[in-house]
Amino acid sequence: MENRFWEVIESVKEKSGEDWESRPELLKEALLKMTPDEVIAFNNTYFSKLTESYRWDLWGAAYVLNGGCSDDMFDYWRAFLISEGKAIFEKALSTPDSLSELDDIEEAELEEFSYAIDDAYETLTGNEIPSPESKYPESPVGDRWEEDDLPNLLPRLCEKYEYV
Repeated sequence: MENRFWEVIESVKEKSGEDWESRPELLKEALLKMTPDEVIAFNNTYFSKLTESYRWDLWGAAYVLNGGCSDDMFDYWRAFLISEGKAIFEKALSTPDSLSELDDIEEAELEEFSYAIDDAYETLTGNEIPSPESKYPESPVGDRWEEDDLPNLLPRLCEKYEYV
């Protein structure tokens, strides 16, 4: 399902063009063309990507990009990161500072992205989508940072967004 997951994400991104805020509605439209079981599999993969990106270094990147970042905002920001596609997602996982190469992602968040999955399933079945198969970690992976650490952790991102 992971390949199909990324195909759907890439298609949604391509259709949205510069208007990344339209991605949740485009995602829902794409999911409505699937079977309920396929939507469940998509949701499980989505949840695994949210879990995989629940990391302190990425939270630092979101903090710089958003001028601060609560735990809820970090969830919404990771939804945006996933919506950017496999290549950007995986590059950010290996090198969070690589996000400095992207344009127009300051204050990016897509709270509605995960709701689109829930809405599509409910539209198809009349029921709530089952909870994902995996468990969410209690805390982010990696080393917790302090604000003063961010320029050393994410030098290019901090320079681009004038985070001092």
